[in-house]
Amino acid sequence: MYTPAHFKVEDLAEIHAMMRAFPFALLVTNGAEGLYGTHLPTVLKVDAASPLGRIECHVARPNPHWRGFDKDADALVVFQGAEAYITPGWYPSKAEHGKAVPTWNYQAVHAYGRLEVKSEKGDRDWLLAHVSELS
Repeated sequence: MYTPAHFKVEDLAEIHAMMRAFPFALLVTNGAEGLYGTHLPTVLKVDAASPLGRIECHVARPNPHWRGFDKDADALVVFQGAEAYITPGWYPSKAEHGKAVPTWNYQAVHAYGRLEVKSEKGDRDWLLAHVSELS
């Protein structure tokens, strides 16, 4: 994601706070069928083993997304926060010399990493705890 230096946030606590405040995210993967995206509720876990964070989400069994991704490639999870259109008239430069352009302010986090599938057959207790945490 292109991010101008003056807008870039590197404070991990701030990034995690935004991900937790807007947990409904877009999972994007690539596989044999091409790109695939699914909007999902997520839970962010941060611990000693995952200091950058581990994103947990639940893909319904009928959704082919959980079977079709390339296990050796990174996935992308996009968290989208507050956003707003900013009119050129808001800028003092518009009144001074007329040079101003509209813009769009927004919050977004792009998280990259490898996916791990947990199935009901493999870990029923984990799945029950996870789905309970999402609800």
